Amino acid sequence: MGFGQPGHIAAYHGYGNQDSVWVTGRLLANRPFGGPRDDDNWWDNIRATYRRWESDEITGATVELSYAEHRADVVTDNEGYYSARFPRSAVRPDTYKVIARHRGERQVLNAEHWLALPDTDARLMVISDIDDTVIHTGITDLTTAAQLTFLNNAKTRKPLTGVAGLYQALTQAGGTQNPVFYVSNSAWNMYDLLRDFLDLNDLPKGPLLLRDLDLAKIIAGEENTHKRDRIEELIQRIPLPAILIGDSGQHDATLYAEIATRHPNRIRAIYIRDIDPGVDSRYDLKVDTLISEYADVPMVRVQDSNDIAAHLAQLGLLRRDALGAVTTETATDADRDTLPGQMKDQADR
Repeated sequence: MGFGQPGHIAAYHGYGNQDSVWVTGRLLANRPFGGPRDDDNWWDNIRATYRRWESDEITGATVELSYAEHRADVVTDNEGYYSARFPRSAVRPDTYKVIARHRGERQVLNAEHWLALPDTDARLMVISDIDDTVIHTGITDLTTAAQLTFLNNAKTRKPLTGVAGLYQALTQAGGTQNPVFYVSNSAWNMYDLLRDFLDLNDLPKGPLLLRDLDLAKIIAGEENTHKRDRIEELIQRIPLPAILIGDSGQHDATLYAEIATRHPNRIRAIYIRDIDPGVDSRYDLKVDTLISEYADVPMVRVQDSNDIAAHLAQLGLLRRDALGAVTTETATDADRDTLPGQMKDQADR
């Protein structure tokens, strides 16, 4: 479509508790480039990356939302985003989607927001970072990070070893269906790639809570509080004990410790993946220093998914018979083909 005409509703996954449901979406002129194909080459991936970031948002437009017996009209903001909260349906409380519709001059657009609705008997929730926690990004190596971002797609990007088996085991811990939330500083422009990646690698379905890159705030040097704000919202809205999983490359350890200090009875454990296992680095020193000074809840720097699974079993949060599956998948992932131009030890991080 293009040329300022609405052509696509990006209906991001939402979630709910026993009282409310929340959804966020975006109205765009063009849909993302499309899912990864088996024969995509580096040029296809560059084109997809360009189209992903060169989003043409539609502002000031009305989107009609319907959830069970509830209806609402919302107006897109100056970046094309809209959001809404509905009371949890009293008539059909298990309704797991919100329908979005935009009536344009040339066509009517329809989309569905899938909702994560935690079971009433869920035991815990997992709140996980994405970059270098679930997907290898090489954020501390600019060459590797650029290669992965521009020359690869959801099929050629690699998960960290054993992560799918670990997260699947956590969602089933206690014989219930426990929710997973993926909270990242990645931009909403990356949503389609990350959603495809999670699906292709058999990671549990869960809302991706990404952020809008506000260039004015970045230039002004304003503090980025996106991850803190989204995690605080989840803790307030979802009344379940939480496990926090991040990595040592950025500020996850500090952020998670601050959150656990405010909510010591809600955070069961914190796991920080070592982005450079086998190497004593400044990242390790920073995390280890923080761990040594922090004692409110268990906080561990881990080498891989096996370490997380073993510690969870010690805490009684994961059955010991689940450890074998995580170990097997970790070994299988370690034997995957390496990424182009990378050494095997980099691909395994």
